[in-house]
Amino acid sequence: MAVVANAQVFVRSMKLQACLPLRRMMLLACAGLLLVGCKGSNPDVIFYGGPVLTVDAQDHVAQALAIRDGVITAVGSSEDVMATRGAGTLLVDLKGRTLMPGFVAAHEHPSITAVFSGAVDLSGFRYRSNAQVWQALRQAIAEQPKGAWIYAGGLDAILTPDLKIPSRQELDAMAPDNPLVLVSQTLHSFWANSRAFAEAGIGRDSPDPGAGSYYERDAQGDLTGFVAETRAAAPLLKGLKSPWKVYNRYVDVLDGLLARGVTSVASLGYNVPPMLAKVAASRQLRPRIRQFFYLVEDELQYLPDIPDTQDPYFRVLGLKLWHDGSPYTGSMYTSKPYLDSPLGRTLGIRAGSHGQAMIEEAALVEKIQRYTAAGWQVAIHSQGDASNAAVLHAIELAGPLAGATPSVRLEHGVFLPAERMQQLAQLQVTPSFHIHHIKFYGDALAQSIVGLQAAWQTLPVRSAFDYGVHPTLHADSPMFAPDGFALMQTAMNRRTGLGLLLNPQQGITVQQAVRAMTINGAWQLRLAAQTGSLEVGKWADLQIVDRNPYESSVETLDTIRTQEVYVGGRLQYQAIHMVQ
Repeated sequence: MAVVANAQVFVRSMKLQACLPLRRMMLLACAGLLLVGCKGSNPDVIFYGGPVLTVDAQDHVAQALAIRDGVITAVGSSEDVMATRGAGTLLVDLKGRTLMPGFVAAHEHPSITAVFSGAVDLSGFRYRSNAQVWQALRQAIAEQPKGAWIYAGGLDAILTPDLKIPSRQELDAMAPDNPLVLVSQTLHSFWANSRAFAEAGIGRDSPDPGAGSYYERDAQGDLTGFVAETRAAAPLLKGLKSPWKVYNRYVDVLDGLLARGVTSVASLGYNVPPMLAKVAASRQLRPRIRQFFYLVEDELQYLPDIPDTQDPYFRVLGLKLWHDGSPYTGSMYTSKPYLDSPLGRTLGIRAGSHGQAMIEEAALVEKIQRYTAAGWQVAIHSQGDASNAAVLHAIELAGPLAGATPSVRLEHGVFLPAERMQQLAQLQVTPSFHIHHIKFYGDALAQSIVGLQAAWQTLPVRSAFDYGVHPTLHADSPMFAPDGFALMQTAMNRRTGLGLLLNPQQGITVQQAVRAMTINGAWQLRLAAQTGSLEVGKWADLQIVDRNPYESSVETLDTIRTQEVYVGGRLQYQAIHMVQ
């Protein structure tokens, strides 16, 4: 997960009623897309004039689609669908553009994105040199009053190759009058100055939280300034998490997701309170995006007594657990040791280490049994191959799991060996792949962190399709922008930033890539009967894009743009340049 550069949202909410032409506003109102509805048995809206990617079991491409009361009522030829129109039916001419399902973002972090969008942006997406990073921070510090907490994020020694992280003493010199906290792009590493540690109540004798999370100390036992993993960093981050400060930023994040074609988003841990999420998603007293929460164990006060399957716009689906950490802190649990390299030493990775499990096997088995028996899903963060093996063994020990399939999700799966796919299929475990590790960090993984042989085994998406485990793709925002077409491109070409191909045999087709961003996500959220494809009886969660991804080259896939988004049949986003 990452910080600020990609925490900036793509487009702020359109004031749709203020900018739509009057005639279309009246038609939309009559069609039930605004607050006013009309009676009758005919469709509210018919889309025609461009390809309709149904993403059904056969990946059919239709010519037209009709909706009524937020539900798809007809899909097929223009002639057949037009035969259902009535006097009050709004006709939307696609003019050659493509209609497809809205993206189901199966693993993102809108709450964390909102939190860290309040930090100073030092990311490698914005600053490519060490000097630029620290000049930007010094300027931001100079603009703050004395005593104010200062947060800065996006530090990344991979995207900013000459980055040098200051010591606690150097951070003290930068901000002598302010508590200062720095956050890595991955959100697994943190640094703080003396005032921040003091005001957070952390001293040289403070105990480490354990499970791979700790306060680094020098030979004399003094804090160096480095903090590993979020458990140890939590006391330092309270200033960013105030609901009053986060609310407007959370609104922006939801609008940004809509602008990228996302109609349903799963938030995997560290969530804003559900009531805040619901209010922030409302426009004209109606929800504009579907939200599905997986809670961390510190958030169990928000866990209902039983799973809620009635609310179509907000549900708590289950729990998020961490079995290991990040490859960029050395906390990913691997079977082979990390390399000894200059980059590894900059990242704080101990050469020859393997990482470790963050939760004991017996505890993991008990949690899987307890939560799935109550009907909840369990999503498990597991990146390294040793972690994957241990997690799957724990699932086997947990025995046949209660509840609807899937009961367990495997998150990230960076070094999930392809030969594990048969075991996933047998256990009915479904993976969500953090695919941009290849594009942005693949060169570093191969050359400096785990080596080419290990990096070649990353993210076996094709094998996951072959074994029918319904894989999805995610950006882990705010680590990377939640751009569905860019994720699809990486899953297809498997190309690193320097052009290295990492196991291209695991590349997938464009049809599979679309499925990974739509119907497979719905399946992972137990919503495949309601959304994820354009079929009769499903929610009318749609996006109109400027061209057909099925007919686009992989090189240009990430330039496809979403122009309109409908959630439950209601127009919720329209690109600025589309407004007449």
